[in-house]
Amino acid sequence: MAMGECVARSKGEFGGKTAAGSFYSCVGDKMIVRWLWLLCAVALLSGASGAQAQVSLSPRTAPSLGTTIRGSSATTFSISNTGAVSRLSGDAIRLSNSSVTVPTISFNCGLLNLGGLCALRPVRITIAPANADPVAISKFRVSGLRGGTYRTGAAPPDAQMIVFDLNAIGLLSTVSFNLSMDVVLQGGASSGVHSFPYTVTVQLL
Repeated sequence: MAMGECVARSKGEFGGKTAAGSFYSCVGDKMIVRWLWLLCAVALLSGASGAQAQVSLSPRTAPSLGTTIRGSSATTFSISNTGAVSRLSGDAIRLSNSSVTVPTISFNCGLLNLGGLCALRPVRITIAPANADPVAISKFRVSGLRGGTYRTGAAPPDAQMIVFDLNAIGLLSTVSFNLSMDVVLQGGASSGVHSFPYTVTVQLL
């Protein structure tokens, strides 16, 4: 049987029982066969469209450094897993000394999302910066994985773009992890509050 092919057979596979209790088959009955093929097509379409994980970010934006004062050279600020902010290099000044909220990334298959076997398939997560001017994310760090397991057995290395795989998450499970980062403020960038958006993509394998 070819992949994706739907075949009707007696005794269980797209069959049923008569009033007398014996099994019937759709073989030879064109009307039933047509209905079965229609149901098969609908199931395949539902699987293709429903095979998606539901992703949420909290907070929905990247951490804010608050107001920064322009420096003459590129300045790197590091946001730790706890939200503490430190300057690694450069001469731009961050006016606030307070910590920031580190984003939490969460996703699940949804309670009723059975299409595409979402809960049974491994997951690939891709995290990438969305812009580079005048502030760019130079490094992401993934930590505190909850509700899932890495396919490699370990967290991915820190990088400007991170791609890593998780084992299947199950129907009722929610996976979450923390995302800290380093950001670079270009030399001569105007003083003020700058944003540094990023994207998170969850793909079923």
